[in-house]
Amino acid sequence: MTSASYVKSILVSEIKQLPKLSVEHIHAFSIGNDSNTDDPILLITELPDYSQNYGNGQPISTKKQAQIEFYYPKDYQGDMEAIETAVKWRLLNHGLYCNSDVGHVLTPDTQNIENTLKFIYTKEEI
Repeated sequence: MTSASYVKSILVSEIKQLPKLSVEHIHAFSIGNDSNTDDPILLITELPDYSQNYGNGQPISTKKQAQIEFYYPKDYQGDMEAIETAVKWRLLNHGLYCNSDVGHVLTPDTQNIENTLKFIYTKEEI
């Protein structure tokens, strides 16, 4: 399973624990035709593998990375930090550690509020 698919599967399985998020607005690789203008949209993409660990000349684990881009309407009134913190905690419970929180910015093209969180985890090869 790819990193993006893995992260999406976790979030979908934990959706009841994620305030203000819905399964139909959580996407891996591409947002596609999601033209939602009221709720947060999440886009999960992959980053290069961080490193591999070897034993007896064979890979035994890989440090994988993924990122989640949060898109909010420019006039979003909900608590963005609470949503992102809930996602961090749900992923941490599955061994994914947030190693970067870029901070909120207003995108120049769509005027959405965006934040990107980057995660790292270990995938056992054996």
